[in-house]
Amino acid sequence: MDAPSPSSSSPTKPSSLLMEVGVLEYPGSLRQAAPVLSELAQRCNRTAAAGRRPGARMLVTRWTLSTRGTGMQRVAGAELFGDAVPAVIVVPGNEPTWPLAQPDERMLSWLRDSHDAGSLLAGCEEGGLMLAMAGVLTGRSVSLPALTRCPPLSQVVPSWLPSERALVDDGDLMTTSGIDAWKYLSLRLLARVYGQSVMSAAIQQLQLTIPKAVQEDLERFSPNFAHGDRGILKAQRWLHSIAARGVSLQDICEASGLEPRTLQRRFLKATGMRPIAYCQRLRIAKAQQLLQAGGAVDEVSWTVGYSDQSAFRRLFLRIVGVTPARYRRQIFSVRRERARPAAAKTEREAMRTAA
Repeated sequence: MDAPSPSSSSPTKPSSLLMEVGVLEYPGSLRQAAPVLSELAQRCNRTAAAGRRPGARMLVTRWTLSTRGTGMQRVAGAELFGDAVPAVIVVPGNEPTWPLAQPDERMLSWLRDSHDAGSLLAGCEEGGLMLAMAGVLTGRSVSLPALTRCPPLSQVVPSWLPSERALVDDGDLMTTSGIDAWKYLSLRLLARVYGQSVMSAAIQQLQLTIPKAVQEDLERFSPNFAHGDRGILKAQRWLHSIAARGVSLQDICEASGLEPRTLQRRFLKATGMRPIAYCQRLRIAKAQQLLQAGGAVDEVSWTVGYSDQSAFRRLFLRIVGVTPARYRRQIFSVRRERARPAAAKTEREAMRTAA
């Protein structure tokens, strides 16, 4: 059953307790993407219900290009969501035997329109390259595979900021690449929809092994973008584009087009946080990324907007649980531990070669 594109008028708003996560299926996309994510969602729905946890429940739908030339369509679920765009759109990677060809422009337009309408876009491996082709990654920090895996992009000068992280959650855009990219993206989506405790329960139930660096990314500040308030969404996207550096309440009001009292009330209702607290969490999340990349504490403090290092230290300690200096030491300690086995292996191989 076909569903109109996001540009259709008078969209039908689904129940706020049911969050649609649409998996985009295109020629060559991973066949098991939607079934695996749907199974995870059902598991978490049961966990949340058993614990009587409030909040949304995830329903995974599949989206394809209509064979009748009417644009994108849900394979099923129109009776539940009507004309509303999915709260989350996931673009999986390719099957190993399929090259990533130039996608249909109607599909790319749908991704752009959905993003403008408030959808969180999540790209895994080649799916992230499709988001790049859609033009939504400009100026954003992303985790993408090599452009050689996407011939249409091979000659393009990147307009995005490549990250060494396997998982990058930039609020309204999420990208993953490398080994186990789909697993990490799925778990991060669970954290965004259900919260950290339900995601952790899923990891334990499935007996998954998660590297410490990825675990930190999975547990990073995860703001709500699926609340449907366009004014607050506009403000959030602006804040994420500048990492909330040096902004005041009046700046946020101007970005959203709302008066201060209205902004405070609607921002709290949409995100569960007041604007200033939200900005603090956003700056500290950025600081964690910079510290992980090797930045010095004083430089990081200034970069995220704190000229007073003692104030930055107190805020970091309150939100993260350790001081910035200790957090940085822990990061490098873990890296040294990982490097030792690799160095020992290289030394053994060199000795065998010499012998």
